[in-house]
Amino acid sequence: MIKMIKKIMAIIALITLFIGCSSNGVKGLVERPKVSIEKVKMGKLTLAGGSANFLLKIENPNGFSIPLSGFDYGLRLNGVEVANGNREQKVIIQAGGAKRVEIPIIFSFSNMISLLPNLISSRDLKYDLAGSIHFPWFNLPFSRSGGTSLSR
Repeated sequence: MIKMIKKIMAIIALITLFIGCSSNGVKGLVERPKVSIEKVKMGKLTLAGGSANFLLKIENPNGFSIPLSGFDYGLRLNGVEVANGNREQKVIIQAGGAKRVEIPIIFSFSNMISLLPNLISSRDLKYDLAGSIHFPWFNLPFSRSGGTSLSR
């Protein structure tokens, strides 16, 4: 049993070493998962705050499954940070497969009085979402910027 644990720890150490040596991993042995933001859906906006759902797609190009342990994020609207946090979420991304993970964000306008005059006059909302996906051996950053018009 102890021999088995030592072998597993050695494999984990090698994977960590290979991933740490290159931003893309080691081609053919261990490659970094690819993270993209597929969809952004703005929810209801009121003078008190609002909500948004960001859909991440995480692709595993490796020949083995990778466990996702969670993520952290920060959301800026028109340059003002309105939400940040982290979430523990256990997901297994199968070898050669992909998973979609939804990040629901609730934010409050109480800390962004400076945003309101511009938002009311232009009716344009620009967002910047940045964060990282947490895997057992490393964190993988992601980001996306975009915007939407609030006009009816």
